[in-house]
Amino acid sequence: MSEQGSIIRAVENYARATASPLSPHWAAELGDYQLADGVDALAGLAGVLGWPHPRRVEGRPRPDQFPLLVWDPAAGWAVARQWDSEDMLSLSGERALLPASTDQRFFGLSLPDPLSGEHGRAISVFSRAIRRRKQPLVMAGLATVFANIVTLATSLYSMQLYDRVIPLASFDTLLVLTVGVLFALLLDLALRGLRAVLIEREANEIDAEVSEFFFARAQAIRLDARPPGIGTLAAQLRGQEQIRAVLSSGSLFMLADLPFALFFIFVIWLTGGPLALVPIASLPVAILLALLLSRIIRSGADRAQVSGNRKNGMLVESLDAAEAVKANRGGWFMMGRWNSLIREIHHYEDPVKRASAVSGTLFSSLQQVSYVAIMGWGAFLAATGELTTGALLACSIIAGRINGPLVAQLPNLIVQWGYARSSLKALDTIMALPLDPAASSGALRPDVLSGPLVLSGAAFGYPGGRQAVEVDSLTISPGERVAIIGGIGSGKSTLLKLLTGLYAPQTGSALIGGLDLSQVAEEVARRHIGYLPQDARLVNGTLRDNLTMGLGDVGDAAIMQEAKATRLDAMIASHPEGLAMRIQEGGRGLSGGQRSLVGINRLLHAAPSIWLLDEPTAALDQTTELAALVAIERRLGAEDIMVMVTHKPQLLGRFSRIIVMAGGKVVRDGPAREIMRELMPRTRPAQNAPQGPRTVPAGGVTTTITRPGAGGTVAGPALDPVTDREVS
Repeated sequence: MSEQGSIIRAVENYARATASPLSPHWAAELGDYQLADGVDALAGLAGVLGWPHPRRVEGRPRPDQFPLLVWDPAAGWAVARQWDSEDMLSLSGERALLPASTDQRFFGLSLPDPLSGEHGRAISVFSRAIRRRKQPLVMAGLATVFANIVTLATSLYSMQLYDRVIPLASFDTLLVLTVGVLFALLLDLALRGLRAVLIEREANEIDAEVSEFFFARAQAIRLDARPPGIGTLAAQLRGQEQIRAVLSSGSLFMLADLPFALFFIFVIWLTGGPLALVPIASLPVAILLALLLSRIIRSGADRAQVSGNRKNGMLVESLDAAEAVKANRGGWFMMGRWNSLIREIHHYEDPVKRASAVSGTLFSSLQQVSYVAIMGWGAFLAATGELTTGALLACSIIAGRINGPLVAQLPNLIVQWGYARSSLKALDTIMALPLDPAASSGALRPDVLSGPLVLSGAAFGYPGGRQAVEVDSLTISPGERVAIIGGIGSGKSTLLKLLTGLYAPQTGSALIGGLDLSQVAEEVARRHIGYLPQDARLVNGTLRDNLTMGLGDVGDAAIMQEAKATRLDAMIASHPEGLAMRIQEGGRGLSGGQRSLVGINRLLHAAPSIWLLDEPTAALDQTTELAALVAIERRLGAEDIMVMVTHKPQLLGRFSRIIVMAGGKVVRDGPAREIMRELMPRTRPAQNAPQGPRTVPAGGVTTTITRPGAGGTVAGPALDPVTDREVS
């Protein structure tokens, strides 16, 4: 095996040994990059993929440090699970022992897991990301300290000009002072530029880390606990942008410079004596006004944020359902709801805008009053000889540093923080939603997942509704081919979701091979359990992306082989871009049958051991349906499980077992031949034979048909609520 293949296999074994999630496409991210040979390959791999640098373990590893990646000059890369003896290592992922030697190198590696760590609130996610970047932020802080000290150069320069250069016409002093202040300005430019680069770079990295976390968090939310409004949820996630605005360089610079207001007041006291009383009085007034206005802005921002999220949710809903809205003349109805939300947003945003405008005016007036007070009082002190003209000018410049960039920027910061605080609250609601237990790093990751599917005392209900499914006991053994039938709303699809592990039973348990399905790692469960929903949705990308999503490297030859078997090749051949054809969001532009066919082909490439299909051929024509079913049956192994929900009686002969559902419960379960005999309609009596009154079974529906011109009605057949067939 090549050095590159050796380390790739070792990293995959290390992920299993440490119970860490690993993307199926992670190795493809290396592209054509060739890793270095030998011990440096791991550091190169981590650098290319943006992973944390590997931790070298010096000397002989302690038992508590395992598992570790080990490089051996003869064997290459492997994963050491533990000491087997004094001089032998037990390897993970293979039944072998590796003799220990002094030439071996041991490494620990932190694989990226966005959901790792404990996060009670959204603010803790941001604080953790900030704490990870202490060193660059400390450097930016030091740059801020020196930049604020250097900025005093212009005020001191002005003071010396008025006090020494002009009265004495000392041009040599002027030259020296000018050169010195120019050097100080260049140093200030360099320090502030360095600070801006550091802050923006770290802010971008923080934004990337936090965005990854919340995206992964949204993906890991239990499907049954997901909010009904997807657009509203997306708007809540987009609230990170408000927080990102606060983390921008301008806002952070303002916060970093604010403590130096006290330092500048001290310099004014050293230079102008009692003139320091003016900023001492104006600065607390500005801060007090900021706190009062922030309370007003906070209340309006919270409500405006909620209404804005609802508006975004409605926009997504109306665009997604544009076809239904147009077909049912719902445009005016949606327009009315939209206008109501706009008025509601304006109602809550108006106080925020007024408070922001008032705060800007107040702070501007406060700035002007402070300037007039310093200049007026300073002129009196200069006229009485208690202060030089140069000192007065220097004090006015330094006071401008307090009242200008610091105080003048407070209104914008207040508004930004108001919306950021509301966004944090919205993100907190997302943090409070329950996650799939299998999304955690401590989930079970067995190499092989097989055995019977078992539901025991399982019940599940949707919010605000009755129990959708109640199953006392259900076991599906390896090798079974099971059909689930029943009327509309009988719980068939929900039962299938419980078997996939996408929904967790609210009571009872769902087991696979004796393991609780909710405790099996998500990537392991999805690798062994294939699921195709009723409405096969596709993602924005190419057709190839949708066929191979989550499967790693699948060659075009394999794709076309399965496409030919299922008749998908006709769609590929009819498009000029073939497998590179663009798929719109949700699969728009493709028919329902084409979307289902893409989903079936993807499952054929995944080749799971458990196939759970929810009416996969409902939108296919008979020829394509037959081809798809033959391809699926060809792919099924002897011990593989297939469970299919169907409304097509002609497909029942392909199954060994039939489950009949009604009212969320299993009302009949048995061999396919036996169930089919019960469901077959009996021979109907001759049309002219006398018939007595018909007994309608409980729950049946009797239709009454009025024949034109007959002057009467004829009672139609009763319909069984389970099978939607006539009941004789």
